[in-house]
Order: sequence, then C-alpha cells, then structure tokens
Amino acid sequence: MGFLNKVMLLGNVTRNPEVRFIPGRDLPVAKFGLAVTRKMKDKEETCFIDIVTFGKTAEMCGEYVTKGMPLLIEGRLQYSTWETEGQKRSKHEVVAENIQFVSRKDSKSEYGSGAFDVPSAGAIDEDDIPF
Repeated sequence: MGFLNKVMLLGNVTRNPEVRFIPGRDLPVAKFGLAVTRKMKDKEETCFIDIVTFGKTAEMCGEYVTKGMPLLIEGRLQYSTWETEGQKRSKHEVVAENIQFVSRKDSKSEYGSGAFDVPSAGAIDEDDIPF
C-alpha cells in the first residue's frame, strides 16, 4: 500500500531561483524560497519553505520566477540529510511538481497567469544535486 505525500502552497517567492545542473546528467535543478502566511484574527504566522524543482520546470523558474512573485505550488515533501564540517544536518523541502503563476487581487499584477508541469526527473541521488 502506498502513502499519500501531497503538498499545496500559495505564497510569495522570497529569493530568486538558483539554477544549476546535476553533473553528468545535464539535468537542471532550481532552488528558491517561498513564504506562506496564515492570517488569524489577531496575528499572522509566516512559514518559510525551501522549494526544489527539476528539468524544464527548473529552467522556466530560472527564466520567469522572481522574488516577490505569488505562486501556487503543488508537490511533495522531501526530507534531506547531509554532513558539513562533521555536523549532521537535515531539512524538509518541497519538490515542486506543478507551479502556477497567480495574479494578485489587490493590485494590478505584472505577472500573468499560467502553469507548467514538472516532467519526471527520474531517480535523483541527493549527492548529485550541486547545492
């Protein structure tokens, strides 16, 4: 039996995508941040999330996605571990499978609306990702 691992996020890009290529595979990888704010009666709570995507979607992100842009992201949660200077590190990130541009309701947005799907990147070893 398989388990469901699905994430949907609506937020603003916190840093421009950084696009690199996995050595030996010529596969583009884009990483960027997303801020998702939850508004309650008397306060706001913002969650900052690392996003990673592969292939043509990574290239599209590098070309069209910029800091401050609102996006709707559909993907899956992934847990990564690594070691730096003898210290074990880990984090959760979202692997984007579908990214959609979102227009801002409260102002005339410079961003159009549209979506692009992530083609399957195949099995990717975390050690291959160059950042």
